[in-house]
Amino acid sequence: MPQRHRDTELEETNIISGRIIGCAIAVHRILRSGLFEAIYKSAAIEFDAAGNFVQGWGGPGEGYDWPEIEHGIYVDPKGFVWIGGNGKSDNHLVKFTKAGKFVMQIGKKGASKGNTDTQNVKEAADTFVYAKTNELFVADGYGNNRVIVFDADTGAFKRMWGAFGKQPVDQPKAVPSKIPESARIPAKEETGPGPDYLSTVHAARVSKDGLVYVSDRAGKRVQVFKLDGTYVTQKFIDRWCEVPHCGNGQTVASTAFSQDPEQRFLYVASRSPARVWVLDRKTLEPLDSFGRPGIAPGEFYVLHHMNVDTKGNLYVTEVQDGKRAQKFVFKGLSTTAN
Repeated sequence: MPQRHRDTELEETNIISGRIIGCAIAVHRILRSGLFEAIYKSAAIEFDAAGNFVQGWGGPGEGYDWPEIEHGIYVDPKGFVWIGGNGKSDNHLVKFTKAGKFVMQIGKKGASKGNTDTQNVKEAADTFVYAKTNELFVADGYGNNRVIVFDADTGAFKRMWGAFGKQPVDQPKAVPSKIPESARIPAKEETGPGPDYLSTVHAARVSKDGLVYVSDRAGKRVQVFKLDGTYVTQKFIDRWCEVPHCGNGQTVASTAFSQDPEQRFLYVASRSPARVWVLDRKTLEPLDSFGRPGIAPGEFYVLHHMNVDTKGNLYVTEVQDGKRAQKFVFKGLSTTAN
């Protein structure tokens, strides 16, 4: 089982306020969007692994539509940087070089036609490029309810799917509970397979052996698929979590793979319960967890995205009043690992 200790915060949250919407790892460096904007006048900021500023760039420019509200930043295996957005008009993705030169845009601002649209996204949360097929997997999950796949070079549509590998469908409107607090039944684990739609698809990450791990945040589960969208299995995470006593009642915000050759472990960020789970990646059985609500080192205030660098170190970002990234250093495997 992975051992770790918290190394450092990558910002001083008591003196710097910023909106951190994701983290991306490239050659032991971390890129984070929206941080220190007032100071560096940049929308994408690069730091080295020790938290030192390297460069900043981004924002509106000629030839592309910068997102209304940045969300999700990712450095692909070729070194290109992908940025999405979850503003109402953010129906597109933009691709840049690491130096900030515009390369390509997928979709058009304000043009989405919904879950059936193959040319635009709708408030996409995250991206991931699978090098073996050179395909861009998009967690198209704030405005839509799907995973959509494009060619990473041309932007051409390849395929898409929703929950259980079915055609994407719109999420029904939530019906507010009318049960008074005095009559509310205490929290308990739900049963059954869950809804037949994805809700707040917040990340889609592909393992080396070609399995797609989808973070269904409001569905409180990880769903696993083959590359073609064929459903494999799912795992609920902290399914007991409910509004208003457990934040917004959502859990699986992001996943990350351990850096051993087999990627034996899957890290899962549980948003409102404020902890990171360590699962056996093949069986999805829980092995360990760490973290609790709070703002002290090693605690979490609204978990958002996370990633692992080539040394196995884990970077975790927090939003809302969290406004920080934390780094957990990989210290090897414990003797209790299977």
